Amino acid sequence: MLEDISAFCAIVKFKSFSKAAKELGISKPVISRRIMRLEKQLDTRLLQRTTRKVALTEEGDLYYKEVSEILLALETSKKNIKSLNKEVSGTLKIGAPASISNLYLTQFINKFITEYPNLKIQIVNGNHLFDLLNNGFDLVIYCGELPNSSYHYKKIGTWKKITCASSEYLKKYNTPKIPQDLQGHNCLDHYDNINRTWKFSEKGTINELQIKGNILTNSSMDLKNLAVNHIGVAYLPDFTISSELKNKKLISILSQYQLPSLGIYAVYPTNKFLSKKTEVFIKFLTQFFDT
Repeated sequence: MLEDISAFCAIVKFKSFSKAAKELGISKPVISRRIMRLEKQLDTRLLQRTTRKVALTEEGDLYYKEVSEILLALETSKKNIKSLNKEVSGTLKIGAPASISNLYLTQFINKFITEYPNLKIQIVNGNHLFDLLNNGFDLVIYCGELPNSSYHYKKIGTWKKITCASSEYLKKYNTPKIPQDLQGHNCLDHYDNINRTWKFSEKGTINELQIKGNILTNSSMDLKNLAVNHIGVAYLPDFTISSELKNKKLISILSQYQLPSLGIYAVYPTNKFLSKKTEVFIKFLTQFFDT
């Protein structure tokens, strides 16, 4: 309907079907069909046409006054968006956990750079990312309780730690009913978990359970793959294993002992002069996580 309205307004502006068609880059028969379609939709005649001139009917005059303002607002909005996109340029440096980068950033970043074609992206993966903010990075994505720092942040989502294993593993070694049962299982752990403990909530109290296993790795994605391949029990963020839980490659266990939800944060050096590129990227991130 918008193209019909545009055709109508062009005719009113030029007082000619031919000139309006030329302005819009379409043929005179096409613009005539658009006007006929618009009048049919509105069930009223908008234009009086003779061989010499085109004039507005009373209804057409009222309609033009209303829709011309709408078209002007749309055109202004379009110009503003284009202006915003031109402002977003330079290089955006991002630090992110490997699982977030693999499952979200690299999967959907094409949409972002299509909207902001003048922007270049640099992504560094890791688990200890705060130092990057002292070395020219614009923001890092952090999962968990924020340490005390002078940095600013925006909460962009929540997540939970899930204890999981494959159904084949659980059939072979039995499903743990309480956290303490894990001490008889092969627990696949993150290399950075120096204490080798997993946390569980029991009757409102958070307890740490000593675990043991035969594999350590510094990658949540590796732990997920090991669990999928029936090696043992893993303790992972829900966003890392969401698809595996849906397709039953992994089974969530001990769900009644899960810890409360934790936050996912976009952390940046300052918010006093937050760059446009950082601002629009944070807005882009929020669509992937439940806040």
